[in-house]
Amino acid sequence: MANDKHLKEICLKLLEKDSRCRKDTKWLTYCVFRHYTGIFIPFNDFNKLPSFESVARCKREIQNKENRFNNDEFDESSDPTIKYEHPVKEAAVISKSEN
Repeated sequence: MANDKHLKEICLKLLEKDSRCRKDTKWLTYCVFRHYTGIFIPFNDFNKLPSFESVARCKREIQNKENRFNNDEFDESSDPTIKYEHPVKEAAVISKSEN
């Protein structure tokens, strides 16, 4: 995961280099993701994705307003033996990695 200082340096370089990044936050985000992952997704497809803020807002609404999924006994994000596999169409699948 990128630290804030490194992310700021990447954003600064992109903003200096690409005027579209200065005018379009979604394009800047796209370029930052490309920098970190090296994965190519056509921008038209990337542009269809919801923002991280929208996803986080939905999560907060479900957990806080609807009071759901707040008492999970096991937090998968803190377990290093869990890895994400390629997502299936319906939902992302996680499984224990084999050691």
